[in-house]
Amino acid sequence: MSKKIKIMADIVPKDLSQYVVSQEITSDFILELYEKSKELKGDKKAKMLEVAEELSKHIGKWLVE
Repeated sequence: MSKKIKIMADIVPKDLSQYVVSQEITSDFILELYEKSKELKGDKKAKMLEVAEELSKHIGKWLVE
């Protein structure tokens, strides 16, 4: 029984992109963002709250880089 080496480029369709998973979006992650926003002021606080609100619509999905 011989082993065949498979090249990823031969298996994965060309139109797919490769990313690194960095964080699962969970309710705890959203709460951490809200807690961090308490320490911020001005535009940074508003942007953090905006991000937290948008991510809260996607619980169970993943953030990728």
